[in-house]
Amino acid sequence: MRKLILFILLIFMPFGAFASDQPEVSRRLDLSPEAIERGKAAFMAHCMACHGLKYAGIQPAMDAATAQASFGVVPPDLSLMASARGKGTEGAIYIYRLLTTYYVDEKGQVKNLAFKEETQGDGTIAMPQPIASDDPQLQEKAMDIAAYLHRTADPYEVGRVRIGKYVIAYMVILTAFLFALNRITWKNVKKPKE
Repeated sequence: MRKLILFILLIFMPFGAFASDQPEVSRRLDLSPEAIERGKAAFMAHCMACHGLKYAGIQPAMDAATAQASFGVVPPDLSLMASARGKGTEGAIYIYRLLTTYYVDEKGQVKNLAFKEETQGDGTIAMPQPIASDDPQLQEKAMDIAAYLHRTADPYEVGRVRIGKYVIAYMVILTAFLFALNRITWKNVKKPKE
């Protein structure tokens, strides 16, 4: 019985360890339907000119040739950007940081701190700042866009998390049942003498 309790504790111990390691931004990340709707509206206003969401059926306003001529690169499709940048909400946090960490260096060039950290470069990024630095709602819009892109990258996450709790509970009950069945089945079998 002690082994069973120890086994169950070892299974659930990692879940508590990750909860306290979440950065401040992930605690503020609002994934409610209202925030996602606001994020969609902000995406349409600030991002859709260059970026599309292929898996959401949203095409960019600018064609690839014009974007290539304007920026030197074709802006990527953002359908899977949040999941490509990390597990859980890490990708959304990256998107938020990317949108909120533009700065002007001493030479007057616009650079991005999040891009600088990711690429280990000088922060030069082809994407112009989508939301102006002096916009009083910069952080809220960036947070909502991050939430929207998070949901776009994984629209079924909410259902998986909800059903995952039931699956874990089922597996714990099944493990306990099979452990008890094993004990009952083999209790009368004598061990061979050595």
